[in-house]
Amino acid sequence: MEIIKDVYMVDGSIGCNTYLIVDDGVTLVDTGLRGNVPRIYSSLGHIGRSPADIRRIVITHAHLDHINCLHQLKKDTGAVVMANPLDADIIEGRRPLRIGQGLVSALLGPLTAYYRYVPVAVDVRLKDGEPVPGAPGLEAVYLPGHSEGNTGLFSGDRKAFFSSDSVRVSGGRLVAPSPRFTRDMKAAVASIRRMGEFDFDVLLPGHGTPVVGAASTKVRELYGEIGRQAGR
Repeated sequence: MEIIKDVYMVDGSIGCNTYLIVDDGVTLVDTGLRGNVPRIYSSLGHIGRSPADIRRIVITHAHLDHINCLHQLKKDTGAVVMANPLDADIIEGRRPLRIGQGLVSALLGPLTAYYRYVPVAVDVRLKDGEPVPGAPGLEAVYLPGHSEGNTGLFSGDRKAFFSSDSVRVSGGRLVAPSPRFTRDMKAAVASIRRMGEFDFDVLLPGHGTPVVGAASTKVRELYGEIGRQAGR
């Protein structure tokens, strides 16, 4: 599904939203869970592209639902893998991959065995404010909280923001990330405030339907709502 010109969301993506940005080749944003690779390749075919066109894979954060297919995609395409340095050790297998926080982590931990994440080397470590190599007009934006290295992507030319799981879209509304799956809620709320400092029309979240129209205004409204709730 084309969201805006040359930006597509993979139809029926499993685990999280995965996006295709068509420019100098294809940039894939996140990978989804086991079983998602055929859906990614099918979406590529629908826009006249093939797996060989994937030149870079940007991982917004090292949670299983965003990285589970990374090894297969890297093996198939040879694409350059990019992520924030603070999550790179998890992606590369030097730190443990966790699902959720506290009791949620304990209850869902066995899923890691079923999904069998295979570590992958991170070729490029994306730092805050840096351009994404090979993807013109795409900038990394550090948004800690949901994970230590959680990172969004801003495209000023497209007036679009790939928000990772910094916010969710639920029932047509923007909501904060779930504390059950968020490492540091205080930092996550600060990251929502920072997102609102950018000017964009389109929000491309890690979960939920993309927001098209006045998206940055809606992010600022969400931050204000969180502040009002905290003051009660």
